[in-house]
Amino acid sequence: MLVYDPIEKKVRTWSHAEIDGPCFVATITSLQTGEVSRAALLRCAYTLHHYLLTVKGVEIKHIHMMCPPLISGKSHWIMAELLSVTSYNGLETPESSIVYRTKESVYKIGELDLRKKKKSRILYSTQHLQVHTPEPLFCLAEQVIPGFFGQIG
Repeated sequence: MLVYDPIEKKVRTWSHAEIDGPCFVATITSLQTGEVSRAALLRCAYTLHHYLLTVKGVEIKHIHMMCPPLISGKSHWIMAELLSVTSYNGLETPESSIVYRTKESVYKIGELDLRKKKKSRILYSTQHLQVHTPEPLFCLAEQVIPGFFGQIG
């Protein structure tokens, strides 16, 4: 696993990673090399939103959500195609929630009762992926981190 360390400004290689909450897997293809055997692991809905807005040098093919048993209610982790992520903030309360919709199910994290008055913000939808236009990465060869596609940091 390649992990970019923004402090050291270099890529580190790890043999494993521990994940304790929902995360997202973006299947990517390098625009430069055409390599298709890569994926970006994104730790939260806000990171996914930022990634879609800023990533260059890759085409994003699919987005999947990995969901732990604590949230899915299953005895094991699940991975499903992501349809949408919506953030809700209460208008009369400080409570908030995030709703994740996959092809198989809907998951809600947070305390906001969605029947109450609220403000919503769509962080991701399949339409975002459909209209996402891959942009080439224009930079000097020495600035590109070897073996790392779609860096944003």
